[in-house]
Amino acid sequence: MLYDDPLAVVGWLTDVLGVREIVRAALPGGWVGHVEVERDGFIILLGRRGGQFAGTVSITQIFVDDVAAACERAVNAGGSILDAADDRPWGVRQAVVADPEGQRWALTQYVRDTDPADWYGQILGSMHS
Repeated sequence: MLYDDPLAVVGWLTDVLGVREIVRAALPGGWVGHVEVERDGFIILLGRRGGQFAGTVSITQIFVDDVAAACERAVNAGGSILDAADDRPWGVRQAVVADPEGQRWALTQYVRDTDPADWYGQILGSMHS
């Protein structure tokens, strides 16, 4: 889910839905661009709206075995590639595609474990309560 200020919504989600913040990525200067919250073993990713996601309120991330093959299937089925597959500092290869009705999907392939400090991340709690 995308917000103008993802950190601001964490308190609301905690009070209303009983989530726990488990990961926060804050750039130097305190600008928070990504927060992960957990509830009952399920993770919800909160990101900052803007840039390539201006005007977008949500994007669904799904893990796939092969991002390139999934992108090819997406295009062949009438979708479009919005952000080509690339390796990300947090240990995944990722592309953003739109389905035929314009919903956005982050196709994500695990590549390697990383130290969250390498991408300004901070682990705040375990996924398991």
